[in-house]
Amino acid sequence: MSATEHQQVLIEDAARLALLQGQYQKAYQILNDALARIPHFAGAYFLLSRIAYDFKNHLKEVEMLQKAHQFEPDNVVFLVYLARAQVLVGDSARAYEWLIFAESFDSHTAETYDVMGVTYNRLSMYQQAAVCFEKSIEYDGANARVFFNLASTLKFCGDFSGARTAYEKAISLQPDYFKAHAALTSLGGMTAEHNHIERLTALLEKTIDPDDSLCIAHALSKEWEALSEWENSIAVLTTAKQKKSAQLKYSAAQDQLVFKKLTEFYTTQPHSAGKGFHNNRPLFVTGMPRTGTTLVERILTGHSNVAAGGELYNFSIAVKQLLGHVGREFITPDIVDHFGRMDLAALGKAYIESTDYLAGNKAFLVDKLPLNIIYSGLILSALPDSKIICLDRNPLDTIASNYRQLFSLHDSTFGYSLDIEDTARYYVEFRKLSNLLLDTYPERFYSINYEALVSNPELEVRKLLDFCGLPWEASCLLIEKNDKPVATASAVQVRQPISASGIGQWQRYAAHMEPAINLLTEAGIIQNTND
Repeated sequence: MSATEHQQVLIEDAARLALLQGQYQKAYQILNDALARIPHFAGAYFLLSRIAYDFKNHLKEVEMLQKAHQFEPDNVVFLVYLARAQVLVGDSARAYEWLIFAESFDSHTAETYDVMGVTYNRLSMYQQAAVCFEKSIEYDGANARVFFNLASTLKFCGDFSGARTAYEKAISLQPDYFKAHAALTSLGGMTAEHNHIERLTALLEKTIDPDDSLCIAHALSKEWEALSEWENSIAVLTTAKQKKSAQLKYSAAQDQLVFKKLTEFYTTQPHSAGKGFHNNRPLFVTGMPRTGTTLVERILTGHSNVAAGGELYNFSIAVKQLLGHVGREFITPDIVDHFGRMDLAALGKAYIESTDYLAGNKAFLVDKLPLNIIYSGLILSALPDSKIICLDRNPLDTIASNYRQLFSLHDSTFGYSLDIEDTARYYVEFRKLSNLLLDTYPERFYSINYEALVSNPELEVRKLLDFCGLPWEASCLLIEKNDKPVATASAVQVRQPISASGIGQWQRYAAHMEPAINLLTEAGIIQNTND
């Protein structure tokens, strides 16, 4: 080792120690001073990229990783982190190229395969992700997080037995892995004789952190639900949600302002199809979460000419990139305020280029991000040949299902779901927006009723395919035979035949639904609780 190389090792060690201690400014200074003396110091650029990642400045992260790769092109660690960073800035196509390049290297470690798996997951390429996680485990079989990632990916791919084994392994390695407990119960299969209620109850009693408590409460709620113990199920969930709500301080007024501004924009702005990017590949499936969006995706992707994209954030990322917005929020009033200055053609082109790799040789690609409903008016202007399907489910079933769902703990987008009344308020705003879009774009925005779909599948699927411009294929009805991966909360249910069993489930929790019933009645959405 040369004197310069020895010096670089010492500098990296000092910077890593500072980062480990949370001393970002010190680490930043160490690395910048080093680069002033050693301009081609790849390791320093890599550690600067870690700082950028921690501060969620992913454009800077990409810049630093490109520098690191420039000076050490054969370093596979730099390559895989660069691929991940490209996803985070919305350049999915480039990320995929980096992953393919990285696969040609033979110097992989548990870390590099793990990062590749995470990145493939973000690209909705779950089978490739599973392979990477399995290879990571071959190098290091003691990392609970990698077993969790493998389990989640196997679940998406329909391997529920493998997922169950991997979740249990993650829990055995880390008994307080709260997310793993919640994910395990989502696989179902609990009975009076075989369940995790005792284990989860003991864990919840000694859990203090609101996020951890919410994970365990959701798991325990699912277990009680499987035993038809509805009151126990809702009680444990409500306590944990109240605890999390006090910490998050969700603002219903902020969401209502977003919807108000969306309504104003979609009502007053001209909708010029000539200004967008012409490509008819995208089929957007939207609506409130837990309303059957995954079911419709499975129906459409059962067609021989349709590819599955999964829940893609590409459109919202493209919007924020073109606006220069660096926040992680899905939507804000400020973002809506700037819709009017969007370059619609550039926006549509950016979206298409970022999703092309998922379509393969199929004519259509389904983007099934439910809350793209918020961007729907802008989508239809930026992509004037695209079509949007919106799910319409019984309001009370929708509200109850959203309340009972464990959404991302760190995403304020779903803050409404911590409270029944806030969930009802959000639903009212969603309903008004979807009605406006249906009136404004009757030829390109299609509302499909969940209850009608599951009660008379063939009739509704024929109408759906006709709207999409697709010929009838009976395979669309056989969702249980659709082997495409699905990464949603409905991953287990949609591996089964179409069923009407989800209708009216809110009535199990009727005693807790009064705030929602009152709000829906005031809004004129329901007349009574039987609607």
